[in-house]
Amino acid sequence: DTPGDGDRMSRVRRINERGPELAILGHKSRIWDLASDRSGRWLCSASGDNTVRLWDVWACLESHENSRFDSGEAAEMSGSNMQVRPEHTILNAGHSGDVYGLEFHSDQRHIATAGYDKSVRLINIETNKVVKEFNGHSSAVTHVKFNPVGNLVISVSKDSTIKFWDTISGVCIRSFFQPVGEVTSLDVSRDGLQILSSSKDSSIRLWDVRTGRALRRFRGYQNSSLNFIRAVFGPREAAVFSGSEDGKVYAWDTQSASPLAKLRGHTGPVFHTAWNDTQALLASCSDDGTVRTWRA
Repeated sequence: DTPGDGDRMSRVRRINERGPELAILGHKSRIWDLASDRSGRWLCSASGDNTVRLWDVWACLESHENSRFDSGEAAEMSGSNMQVRPEHTILNAGHSGDVYGLEFHSDQRHIATAGYDKSVRLINIETNKVVKEFNGHSSAVTHVKFNPVGNLVISVSKDSTIKFWDTISGVCIRSFFQPVGEVTSLDVSRDGLQILSSSKDSSIRLWDVRTGRALRRFRGYQNSSLNFIRAVFGPREAAVFSGSEDGKVYAWDTQSASPLAKLRGHTGPVFHTAWNDTQALLASCSDDGTVRTWRA
């Protein structure tokens, strides 16, 4: 363990005791995916309503803490949860059908999106325009990530392939078959040497990119039906977070694969989670139409 890992793991456990802090409303259908920028201020969400939406989390949390809302916002109290409908931006992703995945580029000015229409798109969020489209998958693209350098987009599809795309030329420079079948998510370590994947056999695998071998498997959650359940690296990559079809958020220790917590709060399958180190904040999205935040 590195210095500070113990404190970060205790933070993860404290999330289990606190419960969700905020529920953000606005999408008209299930939310498949979400991603946080580096600062923790901006969240992007991808939905079955064919939209990609950009949310100002700081404004939402400030409204929550001060209990003051602009005239365009509505708020409801549900127990200790605050439910808000904040102002936000709908990005022009141009997908036809559900948008299944998205990811912030390291420059914080672009996001990549993945959709039912078998395409991957690169969007400039400042101009709200698609700047590149990547085509080549033979089935719906379930998830998308950038490599650490940011010159490659990595996509996973129902066609059981993982493709690496050059962000400048739009050309697929590498493609390989994923032997575990339909993969529902992909996450890349900060050094780019490890990949975390979820699959429909209700298991999460930690892969060594250099050897192509699975190092560990994380089990106990549910991922076997039509849902896209995501897994991500947590604090300092010392933890793994995942949604689940049983409506809980699961956490494991990366090194031992032992469970750390089961977080309750959603009323439907949880598709994805996003962890931000700067804010020590975990966010989750669900079939219940809400994004929930969990403060460590």
